[in-house]
Amino acid sequence: MSGSTKSMLRNIYDYRSTINLMVRRELATRYVGTIGGPLWAILQPLVTVFVFWFVFSVGFKAQGPSQTSFILYFLPGYLPWLLFIETLNASVNSIVGNSHLVKKTIFPTEVLPVVHLAASSFTHLVLLVTTSVVILAHGVSLQWTFFQIAYYYCALVCLLLGFSWTLAALQVFHRDVGQVVGVILNLWFWITPIVWNKENIPQQYDWVINYNPVSYIVEGYRRSLIYELPIWHDVDAALRFWGMAIPLVWLGAHVFKRLKVDFADVL
Repeated sequence: MSGSTKSMLRNIYDYRSTINLMVRRELATRYVGTIGGPLWAILQPLVTVFVFWFVFSVGFKAQGPSQTSFILYFLPGYLPWLLFIETLNASVNSIVGNSHLVKKTIFPTEVLPVVHLAASSFTHLVLLVTTSVVILAHGVSLQWTFFQIAYYYCALVCLLLGFSWTLAALQVFHRDVGQVVGVILNLWFWITPIVWNKENIPQQYDWVINYNPVSYIVEGYRRSLIYELPIWHDVDAALRFWGMAIPLVWLGAHVFKRLKVDFADVL
């Protein structure tokens, strides 16, 4: 682990109380003045899930592998994806949107993307409970593999830290980054097996799945929640994922630390 990565992770730990306070403020700000309050954290994703269910299950009569209900197949895959896009969309503007904090030299700006990750994790936890209820309602019992979710969540956190630090730093100098991220995420959703079954794509396109790190997370959530497959079921996929995620965290930490000295001047 590089010195940049170590120092940034150490700052996250040292400023954990500050992060906790900022997360509470972030969650309160999201729903201030609304009647529903934190319920919107559940209602908005559920409306999206309903739309996908209606279009694919009712409209196209789609089903998951082995005649699995579409909603049962879709929800575990959409769960980590939602955390992924919510965190990236918020983190990319985390430095630009907090210029008053960035200009305080004693403030560790690397914690700002972490605040958005932690805030989005609140929604993630609520939807995990909702997804578990839906799975149980379909007659599928939750087994010990359910606890593997903690591993796949940590894997997703590593991926998000790398992307978030890189994009947040670049956004300070190139404001088009946020727009590009939105376009890429729209494309990324459709090349990730969330609404479609990876077994249906031609073999020559297997690389789309194999080298898409989010696919590993999506499939991991499904294996843990509905297929009851252990983490070591696909060692090759795990090695490919960590072979991409670990360098990405290093790259994000390096880029962020290299550029942060100029944040205050640019902002």
